[in-house]
Amino acid sequence: MFVIKGVSASPGVAIGPAVLLPTADFAVAKQHVEATEVKAEIVKFHHALDKTLHDLDECENKLRATLGGEYASLMSMHKMILQDPMMKDAAIAKIKNEHMSAQAAIFHTLQELAASFDKLEDNFFKERRNDIFDVGKRLAGNLAEEKGEFLSSIRRPSVLIAHDLFPSDTINLQENQIIGFCTDLGGKTSHTAILAQSLKLPAVVGLSNAARQVRDGDTVIVDGENGLLILCPDRYTLARYKKIQREIKKAESLLQTINHLPTVTSDGKNFQLMVNFDPRADTKENKKLITDGLGLLRTEFLYMDIPQPPSEIDQYQAYLSTAKKFDMRPVVIRLADLGADKLPDFPLDEFDKDNNPFMGCRGIRLLLKNPELLHTQLRAIVRTACEVPAQIKILIPMVSSAEEMRHVREALDRAVQEFEKEGKKPLNKIALGAMIEVPSAAIALDGMIGLMDFLSIGTNDLIQYLIAVDRVNPEVAHMYDPCHPAVLRTIHQIIQTAHQRGKAVSICGEIASDVKMVPMLLGLGVDTLSVPPRMFLRIKNRIRNLNFESCSDKAQAALLAATSQDIRSLIEEENQDEDS
Repeated sequence: MFVIKGVSASPGVAIGPAVLLPTADFAVAKQHVEATEVKAEIVKFHHALDKTLHDLDECENKLRATLGGEYASLMSMHKMILQDPMMKDAAIAKIKNEHMSAQAAIFHTLQELAASFDKLEDNFFKERRNDIFDVGKRLAGNLAEEKGEFLSSIRRPSVLIAHDLFPSDTINLQENQIIGFCTDLGGKTSHTAILAQSLKLPAVVGLSNAARQVRDGDTVIVDGENGLLILCPDRYTLARYKKIQREIKKAESLLQTINHLPTVTSDGKNFQLMVNFDPRADTKENKKLITDGLGLLRTEFLYMDIPQPPSEIDQYQAYLSTAKKFDMRPVVIRLADLGADKLPDFPLDEFDKDNNPFMGCRGIRLLLKNPELLHTQLRAIVRTACEVPAQIKILIPMVSSAEEMRHVREALDRAVQEFEKEGKKPLNKIALGAMIEVPSAAIALDGMIGLMDFLSIGTNDLIQYLIAVDRVNPEVAHMYDPCHPAVLRTIHQIIQTAHQRGKAVSICGEIASDVKMVPMLLGLGVDTLSVPPRMFLRIKNRIRNLNFESCSDKAQAALLAATSQDIRSLIEEENQDEDS
């Protein structure tokens, strides 16, 4: 038996024989053609391009029908790459002028395009590099008229082991006998991981060299709960994981029975449990959830794939259709957190000169430098609040000073006054809050909180700024540690300051949907958790099985702990206590 530690990308346990995915390199059988063959190569190129676009259309439709528009947009990105005139012209020029084969032309063109992304340090663009190679793999396969039958040839439920997986591979896993997968590369926030979560396939990524250590047919266990790949397990381990697998299945079926029940601990402490909502991924399953409201509506999607900023009416229609789904419950709309890894297609000077986007002009900094963007979005939100009974709340991203809060509040007041002059008024007072995700905001919160109606801790960014770790950089991602003493103490400080001023605190980052971290967060005093729909029932169930007093005791002990390992031990103790 051999155990390899990786990164948990999708929860659950899969047990079965391993199948190794063949390395999908670009195969260039022929570099050059004769001058007389150039025309035929161009025809082949156009035919393969059309076939690939057709394949992507089918994938897009499949994803939209099963997982929603968010995931279908992955294929839209791939189609944009294929339809880029510069890419097509460059490939055809290589065929015409250099007498390259169609395969060689597309290979070198995509290599050049990928190299231009490699020069950029932003991990968003590194993810786009993977998209380029995914497109290239499809196009190369169609040029060679390959059928791509490997996955469909698998005849029994199997665990896929690969060096890397592209989104196009992941989409087809479930219907091809794949019950879980592991990859050498990848991170928790990669497209492949996100798709695995949505398909409910247990997955572990970031295993370094697992593909070299596993043989076809080896019995393996994918422990998506703890980020482990277990090779050739002994009888005891196999029996234990089969039991865990049965318990997970039983728990999943039981989860549906608690949907209508309140989010309350076993000793009677009530909590709010909301969802992070994306209208593009609103599935039938999501619509059935009975939540306490919408804890986070990300609005950046409205700014993507369009040549100019969205209009007030376009934004209003999107907010209105979403708010109507939540009746009179809270609806938290975050102002566009543009910048860093969320770059719109329309030009903004700030992006051209931003060498360090995560630390640069993003979020509220960008909106204040472009007041027309802020004003339009605020008017769209106010217009929505005039139409629906939902408790509309506005959340400001990347706040670092009281001055920023003051500017936004003044801008909101102006927008409300404009509608009042038109004879319109919000049905409920619009609350204004801040994302506490910058250390300066956490430290100086006592001087800022008077300007806030509520606050939400954005743990994803707060953690990386506190520890100085880029959470999507594979060189340092292992150092991204929610259990770092500085992280817990900062969260506790924020909650204490807020409660002293009578303000509730929510958490909407990734740790809110981490089942193991939930007891610690509740013990630290958080009032509301907002989680992705796929994790909603699991988190509700976890809370309902917790003892709040015990959570508080463990949290107090964790605040005195010297190391991350000490804190993890306390978290494990709490989870073992509840499981026993």
